[in-house]
Amino acid sequence: MGCESRPPDVPEQWPVMSETNMGRVPVGDPIPLRFDPTTKQRLEELAAGIGPRRFGALVRVAARRLLSDPDRVPEALAQARLASADARRIPWAERPLDLDPATSTRLNQLAQQFHTDRSAIVRVALHRFLTAAGRFRHPVLREDARTDLTCRTRVYLNRSTLVQLEKLISRNGDALTAAAIRVAVRRLLHDPGDLAADLATIGAARDLTPETLGPRTNVHFDDDLRQQLDNLAEQLDSDRAELMRLAARQLLANPRDLEKAVTEEIYRGDANRDKLLARNTRRQQTADQATAAPAVSKVPSPQGNPFGKRHVFRFDEHTKRRLEELADEYGPRRMSALLRVGIRRLIGSPHADVDLAQARRVAAQVRALPHDPVTLKLDSPTTARFLALAARYEASPRDLVAVAVHRFLAAPGNYQPALISEARAAGLDEKFKVSLRPSARRDIEQLADRHGTRLASAVVRVAVRRLLDNPGNLGGDLETVAPVHDLRPPPRTVRVDVAFDDELLAHLDALAERLGSDRQELVYLAAKRILRFHHNIENRMLDEMFRAQNNRKHMLAKHARRERIRRTGRGSDT
Repeated sequence: MGCESRPPDVPEQWPVMSETNMGRVPVGDPIPLRFDPTTKQRLEELAAGIGPRRFGALVRVAARRLLSDPDRVPEALAQARLASADARRIPWAERPLDLDPATSTRLNQLAQQFHTDRSAIVRVALHRFLTAAGRFRHPVLREDARTDLTCRTRVYLNRSTLVQLEKLISRNGDALTAAAIRVAVRRLLHDPGDLAADLATIGAARDLTPETLGPRTNVHFDDDLRQQLDNLAEQLDSDRAELMRLAARQLLANPRDLEKAVTEEIYRGDANRDKLLARNTRRQQTADQATAAPAVSKVPSPQGNPFGKRHVFRFDEHTKRRLEELADEYGPRRMSALLRVGIRRLIGSPHADVDLAQARRVAAQVRALPHDPVTLKLDSPTTARFLALAARYEASPRDLVAVAVHRFLAAPGNYQPALISEARAAGLDEKFKVSLRPSARRDIEQLADRHGTRLASAVVRVAVRRLLDNPGNLGGDLETVAPVHDLRPPPRTVRVDVAFDDELLAHLDALAERLGSDRQELVYLAAKRILRFHHNIENRMLDEMFRAQNNRKHMLAKHARRERIRRTGRGSDT
């Protein structure tokens, strides 16, 4: 029964294909790979959507697509490395540096000559000092004893550099880190060397956090595919794992024709190809039969459950609790009927659009976060331009700053030279009390931390100067950008099931299309309206609860008996 013999080209450790054991045919030796948790989860979800045990084939498809166009791999790999480094950057460590006037002047002149800042030059100086420290004990002691250090500046260094420097200096006693930094700066000023090349490589280097990777995953690769991957990794000074992470990201970014490619990858080998194809055909037929099976129609419940399919909506806990309390006034399990009454009243209301707009405004106001106060300092000429622009558009300084920051964050561009110039600016005598959205302020601080600490104010000034130089469509931005607030996270929601008949559902969808909304928003609005205006709805509740014609008389009598018992229990004989 079936083929139980082992083909001559199949190794002993591989399982034999049979009618009872339809295991996969391995395609080569396993390669250990590690992906970040998000990429691994997305790959697993994508593979599960194609079929069972498709992860390895999906990874091999990613590898083949990467190798199919090797000319684009170097640029993609460089961009991936830059993006990874940018996401893993550690902020600079701010350090005060006291210098004598002559050394401070020479350092400023050198920074202007190479169009950079003093911190980059100091980072290059420390790198050279740590690489070839030489005899440094007596120069550091002499530097520590100086008393003419009247010029203070702040530099921004990598934390790892400071740790290495402290370890080196502390071997001879106290860690005279500041003196060692001045010694390193004097050495560089005495012999700049190829400073331009060092500034491009060493001056821009940042400390990075370790890359977060998940557990190892073994994927089988045949010899040819593995050799192509190794050759490409050798050309690009990379390794298999890095190239496969790049291949996985490219596959997830453009998942075209995956099912066909994965199927071809699974059946690439000739061994047992026919049996594998037959198994896949049977599995597909089984899935199609399960999908095409007619749904079982339920008989309407004699307890009065309305016709139609139940739909799931999400309400906050407070609203659901109030709905349950109101529904209990009309008997047990009346939540669904109460919501349908509210929906019918909303559909029949001529002011549904006004109510929806009002509900949206109230929801936005409740969730709106207050702006963070910020002090904007400007020089006198810039202040005059700033106030003239505000008067021309009849806008407040807060609105202008909000638009300027929004435009800057949308397209920051190459702002480093302007930021360096703003950080050195003097004469900032005019102050404006403005405010920013918390998210915008956080983004500004993150951009500023890439170049040092306490530079957020300088970044805001750069954004304001850009706005003054190019106002553009400022009127439109003042209407759309300035009034925007950050929103708090939505409150915790709970599930509410509501059964709709086809007619009511069609009316609800038509209303949602007319108002530019959806079912969830309209049902929630109907719930809020019925909680505010629920007087004289008893007849409507009875009609909704007993809409089904079968057993209607019996159910009405049952409801009357239940209502009489409930009122008697409350101490009322009426």
